[in-house]
Amino acid sequence: MNIFHILNGDCLAEKFPKNLEGKLIIWREALIDGPVSEVDFFKNRKDFVTGNYDSENNYEDLVIREFEKIQSIPENSEIYFWFEDDLFCQVNFWFLISSLNLNNVKLFRIFPQKMARGFAESWDEELLEMFYSSKEINHKEIKLISNLWIDFRQNILPKETSSEIVRNLRELFTANENRFNGVLENQIKDIQKIAKSFDETFKVFNQKYPIYGFGDLQLKRFLTKF
Repeated sequence: MNIFHILNGDCLAEKFPKNLEGKLIIWREALIDGPVSEVDFFKNRKDFVTGNYDSENNYEDLVIREFEKIQSIPENSEIYFWFEDDLFCQVNFWFLISSLNLNNVKLFRIFPQKMARGFAESWDEELLEMFYSSKEINHKEIKLISNLWIDFRQNILPKETSSEIVRNLRELFTANENRFNGVLENQIKDIQKIAKSFDETFKVFNQKYPIYGFGDLQLKRFLTKF
């Protein structure tokens, strides 16, 4: 049985438990921000990432080749998704589930113990406990999660959906709406009234609103919009 662990970003990879069997594949995208149309998907993502985040980013090596590894996972494999509960991670997770070639593979999701304390802040024994508490993603959930990605692309996330794999759905949907209806902007502005620097703003924002899951680059880009 081939085992693969798909990690959302490099932070967990640096401290991934060495005694866990399996190959690591690292997903390094931030689909919460920028174009997500199916047409020329990776070309548009590359243009956006290099134009807005890092002009020196080797997108082909960091993202596309890792995606190709996912697409090449052989039959009769087990795939474990290490994705947290915030909107940033979940949107990436939804995309990958919707994009998999599901040929006789078993999919599992690893759940963090707390939203405010992710995988990268957890100890080895905690990570192992999370792994052994993983839950298999059945066909019904695969279809539901794939539809979440489609709905996200069209910005029409449903209100009355429930899932055993995607937790806090209502909170996720509200957070997504807040990006467009002014709520997120006001949340950040309220923090800026008392924060003396961007670093402090970022720290307080993540403490008060972990549901978004923004990294510093996403928050900085959002700040440029107002």
